[in-house]
Amino acid sequence: MSTEKPKPGGTVWDAPNQQTVREDQSAPWEEGTGGGTQQTSELDSMTKAQLLDYAKSKGISPANNDMTKEELRAAIDEAEGGES
Repeated sequence: MSTEKPKPGGTVWDAPNQQTVREDQSAPWEEGTGGGTQQTSELDSMTKAQLLDYAKSKGISPANNDMTKEELRAAIDEAEGGES
């Protein structure tokens, strides 16, 4: 049996459970998206009408028909704490 203490930073452990924990499979020490990529792509593919309905269903204000698709997306991103 070895009585040596492990050196700080000397061992890099893998993250075997990342596939279960994070959808994007990024390691805890990586910035990553935290699994938000699927929702982002869904929002990117929505029409203006769909974005308006989505924003209204989430209680996001302002969200009205006078807004452009880009303005609706920005309002959704801001309300959900994401980036546009």
